[in-house]
Amino acid sequence: MSMMRRMAGLLGAVVGVVMVLLLVGVVVTALALHGDIHIEGITPRKDAGPLRELGRFDAGAVIVKNVVGEVRLISSDVSGVVVKSNLPVNATYQNGLLTVYCLVEKKRSGFGISTHNLCEDYKNGRIIIEVGNGLSDVWVQNTVGDVFIGANTTRIFIEDIVGDVVSSAPAEYMVDDVVGDVSIHAGGDVTINDVVGDIGIRVPPNYTVSLSLDDVLGKVEKAHSGEGRPIIIRISNVVGDVSVGQ
Repeated sequence: MSMMRRMAGLLGAVVGVVMVLLLVGVVVTALALHGDIHIEGITPRKDAGPLRELGRFDAGAVIVKNVVGEVRLISSDVSGVVVKSNLPVNATYQNGLLTVYCLVEKKRSGFGISTHNLCEDYKNGRIIIEVGNGLSDVWVQNTVGDVFIGANTTRIFIEDIVGDVVSSAPAEYMVDDVVGDVSIHAGGDVTINDVVGDIGIRVPPNYTVSLSLDDVLGKVEKAHSGEGRPIIIRISNVVGDVSVGQ
């Protein structure tokens, strides 16, 4: 019996040491990538530097995708839409639709062709989109970084995000696959699926909320008591707390 206790104690100690070593390895690697320390074979990320204007567009809808960095869409006293960034990004415009994305480099090796997102080489990277008269639709997809939307928009689609999502635009929302907190102002129906993080939804008092929940691992608080136009909120597959209020 004492032998089993000693073996269990030894196993626990080994597991503890392994966990500490893994944690140290993660921290050291993160510091090296950030440029705080130097490790042979790991290239630290460069500071992205100051913002520069990429162009002005008469766009009614915007897609932002494949970004490693912060994304911000803000209201501004401009004509049309102005794109600014300190990252290697491209902006294309066709039929009223503006698409902004990080440039990708293809590399050939013995294992085939691999791709490298050039925005990954920089820290403190940002994409700022200034919006004058509002937008009909906004998509933010496949992004590693925080997302903020403050520009007037009718519909907002958020998909595959690693970072916090904050939107003050009273819009209709479709949110899918987010690792981070989500905070939005609803102005139409809301569908949220597959989120690891807390969710906060603000609804104007002149709406009647119909809330549907499925597989939510966290506390749920509904503090909205308004009446008026119906709004449907569907939330599923969430690991985190959910709050719906005014």
